[in-house]
Amino acid sequence: MSGTLSTNYFEAVEIVSVTQTRVSETLSNKSYKRSVGGQRWALSLSSKNLSQAEMSELYSFLVRQNGRFDDFTIVPPKHGSTRSTNATGTPTVTEEFAAGVTSIRAQGGGGSLLSGDFIKFSNHDKVYMLVEDVNQDLSSEDYFEIFPALNTAIDSTTTIQYNNVPFKVHLESDRMAFKTGIDGTYKIDFNVGEDI
Repeated sequence: MSGTLSTNYFEAVEIVSVTQTRVSETLSNKSYKRSVGGQRWALSLSSKNLSQAEMSELYSFLVRQNGRFDDFTIVPPKHGSTRSTNATGTPTVTEEFAAGVTSIRAQGGGGSLLSGDFIKFSNHDKVYMLVEDVNQDLSSEDYFEIFPALNTAIDSTTTIQYNNVPFKVHLESDRMAFKTGIDGTYKIDFNVGEDI
């Protein structure tokens, strides 16, 4: 792991859910679909206009990743934390849940977490999305509906992070380039994929 990439450089981010589905279509146009499992997040990042010093810092960080070889973490701008204004506490999973489940229970958090918020469990690197709102009350069990299904089992020592959620990623290309504008500013656009 080669560190955490600052999000101060970026003006836009595109977040894509990548799933694996095989589709076969017959001559009569009937479709057969099969999920072959697995999901990951992919991010496309576009820098703001950078000074030469900013470009040098960002570019050297990216080149240091050795193309697709190394991984690093990034908290996506605008999407790395819950949109809720009243979420508090640290939810802790209440029992053991096996890989493959999409509904888990936790307690210890307060306020709301919203559908579309990203969360991460403390015992593994995969990032998940809430697909329903969670109204936490600090004392009773709260239900968390997530996508994708758990890829690693969790237990009662596992906590849930909903602010500054770090995505463990790797570059999706071995090529890294920057653009120089005639006004003396620089831009860097690149893609990363979740490294699970």
